Amino acid sequence: MSSTSGPGIEVWPASALAALSVDVVTHPIDTLITRMQSPTYALQYQTSNVLFRGLYQGFGPTLITGIPASAAFWVVYEQLKAGFEWAHRTGHLRDVPQPLVHVASSAIGEIVSCAIMNPAEVLKQNAQVSTASLPREKSSALGGHTMTVMKRFAAHPTKLWTGYSMMVAAHLPGTCITMGTYEYLKSTWLERLREKDPEAAASITGQVKVAAMSAGVAAGCTSALLVPIDVIKTRMRLSVSGGSTSAAPSTKHLEAPRVWQTPSRINFLSVARETLRVDGLRGLFRGAVLTFLTATIGGAMYIGCYEGSKLYFRRALRGSDGENDETNSNNMVDHDRIL
Repeated sequence: MSSTSGPGIEVWPASALAALSVDVVTHPIDTLITRMQSPTYALQYQTSNVLFRGLYQGFGPTLITGIPASAAFWVVYEQLKAGFEWAHRTGHLRDVPQPLVHVASSAIGEIVSCAIMNPAEVLKQNAQVSTASLPREKSSALGGHTMTVMKRFAAHPTKLWTGYSMMVAAHLPGTCITMGTYEYLKSTWLERLREKDPEAAASITGQVKVAAMSAGVAAGCTSALLVPIDVIKTRMRLSVSGGSTSAAPSTKHLEAPRVWQTPSRINFLSVARETLRVDGLRGLFRGAVLTFLTATIGGAMYIGCYEGSKLYFRRALRGSDGENDETNSNNMVDHDRIL
């Protein structure tokens, strides 16, 4: 049946698999970036044994909400894109350029996804920089620091959506630029591949390679442009926890000329001003190289895995439907013969 192969069916398992695979690989790198962008980096993370300790802290919330957030984005994106294509085929919206369709679809999908992802990001980033003293068995457990942070937010759960507007504002440009660039590069490179090797362009392997390369280039370049926003967004989230962003100077760092002071009102401008006061312009680009590399690798893995899984599940569903239709048809013939 055609309905089973329409947009939104194969998207669910494909997006879940993509989110799981990329989160497992990139979460430790993301932890390093968060610690580098933290206002207490100079006080807490100058030694490698502290910087590289507990790289999977905060992984639980990411895993729990990452899959539904990813699925929500891709379902909305694919459905809107399919809707625009249907409208174009039926003679409507013919003046709307294709890149605008991709930008609008990705923007709406990202707004929905951010609402699901924001609480997990707040918990994750506070857990990533948590230095709470825990018993050895709890500290070594995957969720030890996460549970400590969750208890801290239990009295004020609405704070889990702190930075949502900032998250949307930060993610929308990146998502729109990334998806617009990705779709353009993918269609261009697929067309060139079709001219050289039609069989490779029609295969899942060929399409996944093109998708992964396009996504890596698009995500890496976009992330490099938006590092300052990412730094401020990270510090906004860390500022809402009652113990993650303020730290007393250690005896090894007695000559810190400027100490981070959490603003009384946490918003984009106040956090940006405090960042510039303490770290200067350099502070807005902290972790830029690692962010670029992570986005390039993560983007290629995420979208490459998503596109590959989607194509595989789509063909599997269509094959299953074809077999069911053939079986039903044969059963009807046999039934008629019996009668």
